[in-house]
Amino acid sequence: MTVVTRPMRVARMLLRSAGICLCSVMSACVLPIAPEFQDPPASQNFAPEILDTDPVMGSIVSVTGTVPTFHVLVTDPNVGDELQVRWIADYPPFVNGKTSVMVTTPVPSSGTVQIHDVTHQPNCVLDHLAPTPTHQIVVVVADRPFLDPGTPVDLERLPADGLKNSRSWILNLDCSVPP
Repeated sequence: MTVVTRPMRVARMLLRSAGICLCSVMSACVLPIAPEFQDPPASQNFAPEILDTDPVMGSIVSVTGTVPTFHVLVTDPNVGDELQVRWIADYPPFVNGKTSVMVTTPVPSSGTVQIHDVTHQPNCVLDHLAPTPTHQIVVVVADRPFLDPGTPVDLERLPADGLKNSRSWILNLDCSVPP
């Protein structure tokens, strides 16, 4: 082997090994696959939301003069849902002769997401409050009409596809004293 042929042979070997390396690098190349974006199912139901309360939820509210009006700001991500806002006194648990559904207020859908201010001012006589000095006031916001059972132990019962949210307060209002 001559000195001139030797570099050509070395060059040929390098080209072959470079080709093999290039092929092995190319075969290991991973092409990214684009993610599959999907809209959430249109039929998915979300629970109604209670955005704010006045008085502050969970607080103890004492009557000094006039009975306070309870406010809840409610909304629902499902724009077609007609909300039901139920105000209940002395619940849970249900106690016969003491628990009272004060009022259930329907909030019709407008076809767009809206915030509704729903209020109630408890009244010993009109709401048939128990003759006690303290009451637990509960508001339940549901996205389906309430199913009132024959025996009213579950005043928050809804159809299987219904969702709800609730808040409560303690109201110091003595209903044992005549107005």
